[in-house]
Amino acid sequence: SRVQSSLARPRPARAAAAMGFLRESAPLSWEDSQAHLRFIREHGLEQFLAVFQRCQGISADPFKWGDEVEHGIFRLTGGADQADRSVKVALRSPEVLRELRAAEEKLRAAGGGRGEEACTWMPEFGRWMLESTPGEPFEGVGGLVGLEAQMALRRRRLAAALRPGEVAPTVTSMPLFGVADFCEPR
Repeated sequence: SRVQSSLARPRPARAAAAMGFLRESAPLSWEDSQAHLRFIREHGLEQFLAVFQRCQGISADPFKWGDEVEHGIFRLTGGADQADRSVKVALRSPEVLRELRAAEEKLRAAGGGRGEEACTWMPEFGRWMLESTPGEPFEGVGGLVGLEAQMALRRRRLAAALRPGEVAPTVTSMPLFGVADFCEPR
């Protein structure tokens, strides 16, 4: 099956130690996923044990870490004083991702967008969401000093890519899902 073949393929030794986006794909339906649950549980445990055994003796390795923030893209409709004021899911993350990635590439080409100024943008579960991460991992506990500024940088860059009337809060759900006329475009 598709899940078995992707999990069973041999990987290079360093792949398990690497972090980051693997690939963009479509999720299985709940019904289709049921046939793969046992395999996923068993192989997830096997993979964890293999990585643990391979890495348990590592010492004096630099402590690198990062964060990821999930952003929803919403469109505010109606004025603040209007009775029909509402919020809709904006299904624009592929378009916004293209714009953000192009802006990052332009910064790098101009000699910027490196180190603490680097941002990485990835798709999230739905067309209304995207994920932001630092372009490079933080190192050690000292990296905490730059975390808040790096998150603020990503929020500014994302806000600059939005249309008037759009906002991108860091939420993972939308209370109006399924309510009539909850997204745009329809």
